[in-house]
Amino acid sequence: MAGVAGSELKFAAKKAAAWNTAVACGANNGFLCLPTGIKRSADVQVDDSLGQFFAAGATPGAVKTEGDLPMYLRYDGCDLFLALFMGVAGAPTLHAGGAGSYDYIYKWLQNTDGLFATFCKHMKNYIAEVPSLKVAGITLKGEVGKPLQLIVNCIGNDVITNSAINTTSTFNNVTIPETGNRVNFGQGVFRMNDQGGAALGSGDVIAPSSFELSAKRKLAGVYGQYKTSFAGNAQDVIDEPTNDGTPEITLKLQFPRHTAATRLNDLGNDARKKMDITFTGQIIEGAINRLFVLRFPHLMLTSVDVVDEAGIIKEPVEFLVLPATTAPTGMTGITDPFWISGTNKLATNPLA
Repeated sequence: MAGVAGSELKFAAKKAAAWNTAVACGANNGFLCLPTGIKRSADVQVDDSLGQFFAAGATPGAVKTEGDLPMYLRYDGCDLFLALFMGVAGAPTLHAGGAGSYDYIYKWLQNTDGLFATFCKHMKNYIAEVPSLKVAGITLKGEVGKPLQLIVNCIGNDVITNSAINTTSTFNNVTIPETGNRVNFGQGVFRMNDQGGAALGSGDVIAPSSFELSAKRKLAGVYGQYKTSFAGNAQDVIDEPTNDGTPEITLKLQFPRHTAATRLNDLGNDARKKMDITFTGQIIEGAINRLFVLRFPHLMLTSVDVVDEAGIIKEPVEFLVLPATTAPTGMTGITDPFWISGTNKLATNPLA
């Protein structure tokens, strides 16, 4: 039997309804991915009974399945993962003047109970299936001259290769809705000013050379209710992960030149900021462009790490991303740490 090459791998994910129960992936559930890091592991429980020189036996312990799904951020095609993390989606609205362009907003939900997916990787000769996959975190990052990446941090219940739900035959139904339209760093406009200042405008444009948004929910599953589905081998797997602490959200910006003490003074004065980032892609129809937007109503400076270098001295800046007590001017209704919004061709609620 021929081996598998990376170019032959195929990926799919579909929102599921019951934890530990897979759903069949099909039309528009496929996506393009970079090398994945989702792994299944289990500690081996050795028989360490006294009265024997060699351990006579060992059994596999509880299953741990977690890792990352890295991919290029695309204007279309990443909605399921973003919505599963944020928690609030809803049906997109038809863009004004459009016939096939839709506006969406993904907002924070304090708990994402019941929101998870089935993930499948087609390994050419078989399917590796995670019946239940929870999105625990996302990282969005980009730098000058390159496309943005979305890294999805996941917690799963198991990885199985004997599924009766997703097989090499059923995977023939999987299609990928979008293979183009990556979000490029050069398409972005970054704006920032004081949190209590006027609405963001053209005079507030800043020019970082890179950024990284990291948002992690602290989630944990517990053992006891579910077992593996492999015949003849019973191992514990986790139930659906739920909140186990406070989310951690940070934003890093790298400015290519350190030119003034302005941000050092802002750090010393604890000057709170607001910010938005807007990426504008290709036209969908007429004069309607694809959009991807991040809005932050409350940023707290935690570091301005200006380090001496032999060459041009850079200015790395780090923020804690916080909720706002009240929505700042120009960000009506936004008190969550951040919202994700945009315009693309998806006409349906990704969480439906």
